[in-house]
Amino acid sequence: MKRINSTGSLVAIALLLAACSGPSYQKTAGGMPYQLFPGKDTQIAKTGDYIKVNLLQQINDSVYFSTGNKIPLYIPVGPQSQPYDISELWTKLHIGDSVVATQMMDTFIKRMPAGNLPPQFKNGDRIITKFKVLGIFTNDSLKRLDEEKETAAYAKREAKEVEALLGSKLAGLQRTPSGAFVEVVAPGTGELIKQGNFVSVNYTGTTFDGKVFDSNTDTTYKHVEPLRFSVGVGQMIKGFDEAMPFLRKGGKAKVYIPSTLGYGAAPPPGAPIKPYEHLIFDFTVLDVQASQPEQKK
Repeated sequence: MKRINSTGSLVAIALLLAACSGPSYQKTAGGMPYQLFPGKDTQIAKTGDYIKVNLLQQINDSVYFSTGNKIPLYIPVGPQSQPYDISELWTKLHIGDSVVATQMMDTFIKRMPAGNLPPQFKNGDRIITKFKVLGIFTNDSLKRLDEEKETAAYAKREAKEVEALLGSKLAGLQRTPSGAFVEVVAPGTGELIKQGNFVSVNYTGTTFDGKVFDSNTDTTYKHVEPLRFSVGVGQMIKGFDEAMPFLRKGGKAKVYIPSTLGYGAAPPPGAPIKPYEHLIFDFTVLDVQASQPEQKK
């Protein structure tokens, strides 16, 4: 299925496509200019399939998004496409094809409802999207198996990256089942927190370079109430959730979270977190209850 190293080389793709004059630009039915660099495979994408791609997207000369050496994107091929959008190309593509598409934001904004665009995009910008088709899957089960394999492989690479960043600190840390790293500053008192317990927590989140991105103890972030959630039922990002059973009521800890156990490729909208950014949370357990209290009517 794999036609290039899916952990690699978007840089190589970009340089290759930039270096050769390649085919002349064509236009989609919606007017989007693109260049298609054909591969050698004959399998073509159809409605209902999933396309696996490595993708690099730029705003003018700055990289906006890249799968890089991380996890490829898996894109469903729907029955309809958006005009002036790369979705117009899906059913033209084979495994191994590479594409360079250009969109002018002036044109794109006219076609999008107000408020649906990220703040990074503005009139006059040029959006360049470069991608290579790594695979085509005919159903969700096949896609899911491949995605799980890619995610597991990346998680192993990422764990080594985080261990290298932690360096000498690593010896004093405990590891959660999925691979986050916990430094217990104060264990607290009473029983250890367990799945299903309802906890109240104060926290501050930072990136590995020390930049604070969220806190419920700093009025700057405008939500200075305790964070309350049930442990182990998927209400929090996995790395944060899995750190709770290391503590008791009153406990304090710092948890180092690889991106795959945090927000991965999709940070919260508006958050100053990059895709696939590793995170650190300092937190204090204020209260522990056996289960979530019933809502008062």
